[in-house]
Amino acid sequence: MPLHPLNHLVRLFAIACVLSCLTAFASAQPTPVRAATAAEPAAKKTAPRARTEAKPAGPTETGRCQIGVIPIAGNLFMVEKFGPFTFTDTYAQVAVDEWALDELVVSRVRAAAPGMSVRRIPFTKEELELARRRKPISFFHSSAAALKEFAQYIAPRISCERYVVVHRHGGNQREFGIGISKHYLAKQASLFAMLYIRVYDGRTCELIKGAPALMTEDTYIERVLHNPLGGPSRELDPAMFPDKPADAAANPVLRDGVRAMLTASLDKTLPAVLRQ
Repeated sequence: MPLHPLNHLVRLFAIACVLSCLTAFASAQPTPVRAATAAEPAAKKTAPRARTEAKPAGPTETGRCQIGVIPIAGNLFMVEKFGPFTFTDTYAQVAVDEWALDELVVSRVRAAAPGMSVRRIPFTKEELELARRRKPISFFHSSAAALKEFAQYIAPRISCERYVVVHRHGGNQREFGIGISKHYLAKQASLFAMLYIRVYDGRTCELIKGAPALMTEDTYIERVLHNPLGGPSRELDPAMFPDKPADAAANPVLRDGVRAMLTASLDKTLPAVLRQ
């Protein structure tokens, strides 16, 4: 039976209302694309933080410290030329960091104290230079007070039972520390490596023991026969004396000679000085 025109219009109106409601409902729903886009920046911000937190820490040396080593060999090499009068003497300092003299000192302390915890006490060149300015340590003598003050200044960085300060010192001639010298009348040059060892109490910082690092026994006869400069030395051909002080750093004969004398003198002296 054909629909009445009025009924047909009512049916069309009802269909239109239903379609309009469905369209409005669909447009009100959040789209997946928008949700993913909003979440993406948050993920990018948190990712770097996660990587930073997961980064492993570097190795650290911890635990008990029985001996703290303060090496002040300084990685410096002196080139000294002596004239007939002291005012005609010339001195030059050469940096020899590649020779690793301070590292050598620490290794010999460890070798002299087997089974004990030995730690190197860190300090910077700037801190050492500042200490020298406050209480100068000249090329001709070492100030015990200045050395003790410097040890007290850096010792709290690592608490140790004892502190061993190994520093340059002078002998009974004009030579000082580590270097090479040439006297105006001498037929040969002298290579020398003179260090002094001081052991301080870790609680009071009072001096316990002290001694020069020597390769022989510390007797008058040995000093005359084998230590004419007052410490480890050896004679070299005058051709080994550098024309320019800076050339000394690249000379393997000077480097190996110094390291050999330091090793022999520290190995000879440290065991007795460290013995409690």
